[in-house]
Amino acid sequence: MDDNQAEKVEDVDLMLKLTWLTVSKMFSERAHEYDSTAVQALTLLKIDPKRGTRSTNLGPKMAIEPTSLTRIIKILETNGYIYKDKSDIDKREVIIRLTDKGLKSRDLSKSVVKTFNQRVLEEISKKDLEIFKTVMNKITAIANELTHKK
Repeated sequence: MDDNQAEKVEDVDLMLKLTWLTVSKMFSERAHEYDSTAVQALTLLKIDPKRGTRSTNLGPKMAIEPTSLTRIIKILETNGYIYKDKSDIDKREVIIRLTDKGLKSRDLSKSVVKTFNQRVLEEISKKDLEIFKTVMNKITAIANELTHKK
């Protein structure tokens, strides 16, 4: 690989990192305004507001490790956003449900995400977004391929 190609590879990695860090910082700052974190807000968004969500399903939905998720769930429960309920079908299964406070916070989080997405849609053409999706899917496939080649 020549120097020019190596620079391009580093640029892809840097652009991905910089973009995600910037978006993450924006969501974190908005969550901080409400004494929360972006991860807590994301957790509330991943809980079904009507039926609740099995605790074992939350981790994969969020791409988060079980130990980290356990800590987040405990914080949300302690702060009155969620409560744990046993499943009617299998008493060993725990369903995470939103309290009224959790529903309000979830709605607020949803509004922040919608506002961001709307702004992106206003600023970026449909064609460019389709190209972006294609490129991101290819990058994800490459990363998955390299991960599984270990």
